[in-house]
Amino acid sequence: MKKFRLKFKYLPPPGFRKKPFPRGVRLYPLLPLKLSFKENKTPYIEGLLDSGSDGLLIPKNIAIFLELPDLGVAKSSGVGGKFKGHRTQVELKIGRGGREINFGLVNAIVPDEEQDIPILIGRNPVFDEFQVIFEEFNKTIHLIPKEKPLKF
Repeated sequence: MKKFRLKFKYLPPPGFRKKPFPRGVRLYPLLPLKLSFKENKTPYIEGLLDSGSDGLLIPKNIAIFLELPDLGVAKSSGVGGKFKGHRTQVELKIGRGGREINFGLVNAIVPDEEQDIPILIGRNPVFDEFQVIFEEFNKTIHLIPKEKPLKF
C-alpha cells in the first residue's frame, strides 16, 4: 500500500452542503471513499471516521449493491445498542482526485437490519496504518503515515 499524508475538512451532513450553512448545522469528520468487491464498486461516497468504532461498518443496502460475501454471523454493539450482523470483506479506498489510499480487502460488519447509519470507518484499518489527528478547532482531520514521526 502506498501511503502519504492526507488532510480532510469536516463536512456537514448531506442535504446541508450549500453555503452558507443554516445556523446550528454540525460538521463531521466525513471522508471520501470508494468500496468495491470484484466487478462491483460504488461511486465516491462518504464515511464517518469514528475513533470509537473497532472496524468498518457498512449499511446493508451498500452490501447488497456490492454483492459482498457472507462470512458468518457477527454480534456487535454501538451507541444504539447491540445488533446482529454478518462479517464480510470489501476493498476500501479513502481519498479522491488521484490521492487515494488503497487499503485492499478489509474486514467489515453489515447489520442484519437496515439502519439509518452512515458508513463507519473505525480504528481498523485506518488507525492501524496512520496517525490520526482530529483538529476539532480547525474542523480538520490529518492522516499521517506511521513511518513518519510527528514533529512538534
